[in-house]
Amino acid sequence: MKKFIVPAAAISCLFLLALAAFAQEAREEVWKAQMESASRYLKESKPTEALMAFQAAMREAERFGAEDPRLASTLFILGKYHYSQNQFLEASTLMKRALSIREANLGANHPEVANTVDTLAGMYVNEGRGNEAEPLLKRSLAIREAAYGMEHPDVDASINRLAGLYDAEGRYADAEPLLKRTLAIREKALGPDHPLVAAALNNLGVLYHKQARLAEAEPLMKRAWNIREKNFGLQNAEVDNSVSSLATLYRDQTNYEQAEKLFMLSMSIRDNTLGKKNPMDPMLAAGLRDLAEVRMAQGKYAESQPLLERSLLIEENFVGKENPLLAVTLINLARVHLNQQHYAEAEQLLKRTLAMQEKSLGTGHANIAPTLTTLAEVMRKTSRAAEADALDARVKTLRANQGAR
Repeated sequence: MKKFIVPAAAISCLFLLALAAFAQEAREEVWKAQMESASRYLKESKPTEALMAFQAAMREAERFGAEDPRLASTLFILGKYHYSQNQFLEASTLMKRALSIREANLGANHPEVANTVDTLAGMYVNEGRGNEAEPLLKRSLAIREAAYGMEHPDVDASINRLAGLYDAEGRYADAEPLLKRTLAIREKALGPDHPLVAAALNNLGVLYHKQARLAEAEPLMKRAWNIREKNFGLQNAEVDNSVSSLATLYRDQTNYEQAEKLFMLSMSIRDNTLGKKNPMDPMLAAGLRDLAEVRMAQGKYAESQPLLERSLLIEENFVGKENPLLAVTLINLARVHLNQQHYAEAEQLLKRTLAMQEKSLGTGHANIAPTLTTLAEVMRKTSRAAEADALDARVKTLRANQGAR
């Protein structure tokens, strides 16, 4: 029987290939372990350890090659991490590199490329870089339409992101056809009574409200509320979203009585849902302010006072006692005291607000004008005309300086 002899060189080559494959597999296991460690550290709120694990994973991923999909995945996740740490330049640089690798591997029109494009666009949107985000969102939408058709859920998601950008920029005419399109997609795919249909209805209603198309907004908001209540019951955050949207609409129609009823219902929902989990939830403060302002518009100052006091307590807990974001609530509370002839309380609140604003914004900032104006009103009520005139003169100077800029 004839024997075949394998040359020593061939054996050596096979051995080297096996060794290389083993080394590649070992590197991948190290890479996976580092990525898992980073994920675990993030869940444990250990950002320093997470970053070190991500960096170790990056070093391993780069050994796979400059266009390896594992490197793209590492860059993508590390970019999102940097963004979560407000390191925007690092985040966008990593995301662009991930995008370039995925385009090279998958082609420019692959759905996975659209996902990366979307993430980069979202970073730009949150940084106020709408001009850079818009073409990316349009590209993502076009990729998904070509890949999935015109009525796929991912297409709907892209439409909503682009509409959200236009809405944030005040481009309501551009947002409207997109919101109508997403409503049509959802009604066809999900039926007329689905919660996602309700969300689309409410979004379109809010857009009409912003355009002062109040008569068109109201039935959309009411329908959204009805769908949400049927699906979730009354004590639900989405129902609250509908209730507060409609209440705001009535407030802007100066239908204060109806607005008050709905803001009261909104507060009841928030107290029963958010308040039971966290009595200092900022959403409670927002609802209290809304209800107080409607009551103030009706001259119900005594009823507004405890609402604003509770709102102020929550806000102070959230942002601290020296934050200028407290100014709106402090001034409203001062006005409530002023209209009840509680002049000492009003003055104390206004002087606190003014000191806080001057420290944060400077003595020449236009945003302190409302505080000065209200304080001047208190001075006049307490027979201190000269002090009131000095404050009014200061307001006049602030506004003149603002107009000159």
